Amino acid sequence: MRLFRFLIRALILIAGAVIGLGLFLFAVVAFAVVLLGSLLTGRKPNAQFRVNQNPWARRRTPASSAGDVVDIEAREVKDPAPLPLQPPRH
Repeated sequence: MRLFRFLIRALILIAGAVIGLGLFLFAVVAFAVVLLGSLLTGRKPNAQFRVNQNPWARRRTPASSAGDVVDIEAREVKDPAPLPLQPPRH
């Protein structure tokens, strides 16, 4: 019974090591492919992950897909007002 238990544990350990090594090699190969592709195309890989600050908030439709056109009047500000150097009073 002890030998059987030892063989099962050894088999599980070896299987876990093989799976872990396989996943590691897959990650290394994927990284090499992305790196080689970015070197050949001259572009940086797009690896941006956007995290929603409030996942329960409703999704907003972009202004371009809403079909609304907003027209504003642009004006140039030549001399901005100087900021006060003293801290605000409470």
